Amino acid sequence: MKKNVITWFEIPVSNLKRAVTFYNHVLRTDIRIMQIGSSNMGMIPHENVGGALVEDPGYIAPKNGTTIFLDGSEGIKAILLRVKEAGGNVHIPRTQITEDIGWWAEFYDLDQNRIAIYEPVTE
Repeated sequence: MKKNVITWFEIPVSNLKRAVTFYNHVLRTDIRIMQIGSSNMGMIPHENVGGALVEDPGYIAPKNGTTIFLDGSEGIKAILLRVKEAGGNVHIPRTQITEDIGWWAEFYDLDQNRIAIYEPVTE
């Protein structure tokens, strides 16, 4: 079995600086901006699974598309509060999956990307 199913993710954005401000606030991190080819990218700091915000003329932010689940082990409620503070919209509030699996929630970022959060059960 693989340690991480997700190995990389890219979130298309229409305004990289605005998206970096949003995700820095929501994730409490410091996203590094760099250019790779024709894409301006915001590299999200990580230990295992990496990802980036991508601003590119051919990479348009969809409202519905692949759903990625971000780590919500610090607590979904606090994360969703930061989503609202940063201008995002909560689509599905903290919802229990099962008693032994945990909870999930979903929000739309500033470019209407649908992003999910997973909060595992703690012992």
